[in-house]
Amino acid sequence: MKKERKEHLLKLERKRAGTYRKEVRQGLYLDRNERSIPYPKEVMDQLGERLKACEIHRYPEVEELYQAISQWLKVSSSQILITEGVSGAIKSLLETEAEVGDNILFPGPTFALYPVYADMFQVEPRSFGYTKDHKFDLEQLKSKIDQKTAFVFLPNPNVPIEGGISLEQISELADYCLKTNTTVVLDEVYFPFGGPDGIPLIEKHSNLLIMRSFSKAFGLAGIRVGYLIGREKDITYFSKMRTGYESNRLCIETVKFFIENESVVKNYISEVKKSFALLKSFFDQKKISYTGGDWSNFLYVFQKTPAEAQSIVAKLKEKNIHVRGGWSAPYDHGFSITGAPEKEIKTLISALEEIL
Repeated sequence: MKKERKEHLLKLERKRAGTYRKEVRQGLYLDRNERSIPYPKEVMDQLGERLKACEIHRYPEVEELYQAISQWLKVSSSQILITEGVSGAIKSLLETEAEVGDNILFPGPTFALYPVYADMFQVEPRSFGYTKDHKFDLEQLKSKIDQKTAFVFLPNPNVPIEGGISLEQISELADYCLKTNTTVVLDEVYFPFGGPDGIPLIEKHSNLLIMRSFSKAFGLAGIRVGYLIGREKDITYFSKMRTGYESNRLCIETVKFFIENESVVKNYISEVKKSFALLKSFFDQKKISYTGGDWSNFLYVFQKTPAEAQSIVAKLKEKNIHVRGGWSAPYDHGFSITGAPEKEIKTLISALEEIL
């Protein structure tokens, strides 16, 4: 073992994922933008029968998954790279192309792993915000791009503020980034909850990539499958750093099953959209401001102070209802709620009635 280890990695703090729920399995979890209820028994039974036929003693046939996604999206399989969720796509991009001393841009706050990967690969993290009415601030973002900007990561929508970005704005930014040889990466993890589809822009812009996942709309956060979409030559390049097998037999069959049974996914999305109307109506009656629920599966709820927000989060937790607070400024004075079907949202509303 080497005596001297990389200083920047020694300073990097990482916690194991998925440990905070281990003691309490029951409850209403509306804090991580997952599917909030299990799949119906009949769906899981059908999936179980399919998984029984998996030959787990053999190495996986990953091409089957490429073909399934290709046919579903109507995109050539040569334009797709399977990754470990969107987090795997981010890591793949940085380890393949970013150099020490480069910088990357992403919103603040946003998905927690953007700054973590920046530290991991020794690139400067630069964040941009949103306007006072929570809109995407294109001009502010442009002002932070320079010759050392390797990637601009655009979550569309972002979290906790959706901050939706139009296809026209994306095109304008991609054209602008050509001056600095910067790649624009759309993070469309909430596809297909309602946001615009960036795939048609790939052929128009040579410096555009798209990251997606089966964690949110498909409700498959537990299997950790995502994918990167781009031009064939770019995907070929980024694929050179992939692992031996991009996924495993059980995950491949699970994704294929839900692509083939997409109506189950769409039904759940419809349920969440309908229940958002109930939740928004409740907050309107209480004269409480909120944003979101248009391109994503979450709402962000404003409070007057961080203390008020944290108090509500804590009181809901006492009722075994989990929403997410603790966001960094300027959104530390609110909390986010993951969408759910009507029964679960009515449970939340009832609890909020008591607390408020």
